[in-house]
Amino acid sequence: MSADLHHYPPNPDYGGGVFRRRIAYERKACGAQISLLDEYHDMAMAIVLAEGVISDVRARMDRYPKTSCQGAMAALGMLKAQPAAAALGSLSALDRSSHCTHLVDLARLCLGWLLRDEPDAVIEVALTDRDPGGCQRLDVRKNGTVVVAWVLQDEILAEPRAYQGQSLFGGFSRWVTEQFDAAEAELWRIAQMAVFVARGRAYIVDSPVPRRVSEEPLRRGACYSFSGARFETAYDNMDYVRDMSDGLPPLEAATSPCAREGEAQ
Repeated sequence: MSADLHHYPPNPDYGGGVFRRRIAYERKACGAQISLLDEYHDMAMAIVLAEGVISDVRARMDRYPKTSCQGAMAALGMLKAQPAAAALGSLSALDRSSHCTHLVDLARLCLGWLLRDEPDAVIEVALTDRDPGGCQRLDVRKNGTVVVAWVLQDEILAEPRAYQGQSLFGGFSRWVTEQFDAAEAELWRIAQMAVFVARGRAYIVDSPVPRRVSEEPLRRGACYSFSGARFETAYDNMDYVRDMSDGLPPLEAATSPCAREGEAQ
């Protein structure tokens, strides 16, 4: 979510809730599948490999903020016929205006974990609403174990003490790349994105009167829905937000991307 959402009405329930986000990754004989669930998104992707080359990319978007978001799925076709390692590199150089940020993040995670031969993982993020003093607490759990724990003050790290004063925005991704190994840096980026998306909790962003994308001019070009003709024609979806303060729903089994090749589902 944008830092400037003041054209939306404030959420009167903000302040006592929790933003939650889950990324689930599962290896398959033909590749891997990965899914994302949070208050604003429900989407998944499968990457199919044949001898290390991407033979297919399949995506679904079941819940998303803007009326135009689903159109971004087609752009994932650019990954086909690329070696997995080359495709991972190409994702870092993408023109954001043609893609969904969250789908690209899922593709990057999925390929990175595939190339490192990582086992199945469920990553869950919990971030409290800001208290009156601007403080938030965040934890990231991987397969149930806390792997990242932050205390934030106005989106600046207060804890861990070793990184006190580090802002989450403006060079953060470069900083974590320099600070941590690839696996830990990914977890910190996942946490950062949760903080960014959770800004929307302070507002009612899915009211019965949808707002135009163009009402956020500073985000022009930021992603697929904020680019091209879509910037003028796309609107908010209505009633797409799901408050998960009380907990994430059970993880549902996904259909295997290998089903066509004969793998049991």
